[in-house]
Amino acid sequence: MASMRMPSLAGRTTAAMAAATMMAGAAGALVSEPAGAQEFPNRVVRIVVPNSAGTILDLLSRAVAPDMSKSLGQPVIVENKPGANNIIGLEYVAKQAPADGHTIVTATVSVLATLPILVKDLRFDPHNDLPPLIGLVDSRTTLSASAKMPYKTFKDMVAHAKANPGKLNYGDPSPAVRLVMEIITRETGINVVRVPYAAAGPYQQAVAGGEVQIGIFGEAAVKTWRERINVLAVTGTTRLPSMPDTPTFAELGLPQVPGQSTSMNLRAGTPKPVIDKLYAAVVFALSQPEVKSQFAKLQSDIAIETPDVAARKLAQQAKMFGDAARAAGINPQ
Repeated sequence: MASMRMPSLAGRTTAAMAAATMMAGAAGALVSEPAGAQEFPNRVVRIVVPNSAGTILDLLSRAVAPDMSKSLGQPVIVENKPGANNIIGLEYVAKQAPADGHTIVTATVSVLATLPILVKDLRFDPHNDLPPLIGLVDSRTTLSASAKMPYKTFKDMVAHAKANPGKLNYGDPSPAVRLVMEIITRETGINVVRVPYAAAGPYQQAVAGGEVQIGIFGEAAVKTWRERINVLAVTGTTRLPSMPDTPTFAELGLPQVPGQSTSMNLRAGTPKPVIDKLYAAVVFALSQPEVKSQFAKLQSDIAIETPDVAARKLAQQAKMFGDAARAAGINPQ
């Protein structure tokens, strides 16, 4: 019977050193993964809404929060931080909240796209400091006119405006509306006068009452004012079932006019595993029948865009609005 040979001391030492090296490498890999990614979430997750309770961003956020909580195993609450055209809430998440996924923000894509164009000395970069977690919603917007006006179609409005340069007004409750109107007026060659408003409510009343002649209305606002306005054009690639006689901007040769998109964003530097877990939680929430029903009532089409897709959409809108601002001579203020 052959005798068994024990490994030499040198061999045992070499093997031990190799095992120690492997263990150290594994430990290093664990250490290199951010602690937040290993244990996320370990406390309440907050969805910051950068405007007031009852607004569309607020309602969308509150619709998804309960089912996100079920998926994450921690409470998910909505916290309103309104003010300064969304800047207060957005800046809070971009600069003050930890980059650990426990604080996210629901944002209007057009606001993120236009802030660097229109606001001087902005203390954060909406594109780089607040990357998208998910593209949440695509909502339709319309060009609408007071029913008191003599024109009932987009083409008739353009003809009327060209025959009466500088005599038509449009209402402007936000920078995004102003830049959308700059795109429309530039592409159609019409001259209309901007009338700024501090909020959407008074602006919509002014259009419906004929104090200003045309304006940009969301689909939900159209439903509110339907008897007092005419819808001239709508965003999107297909006509709305509720407005089958209203052409899309694309049909009218203006495919670049955007709808109203909403995303959820988070602070740059959030670990990828945390982003993946949050993304899955939002997708889970959006798949629930009750959430789908709530979004439908808000005339909000669920988008479910990955972070990369949502980031490209933001970049495209920023370029489009930037081009419009330069063409109109609009500078940050």
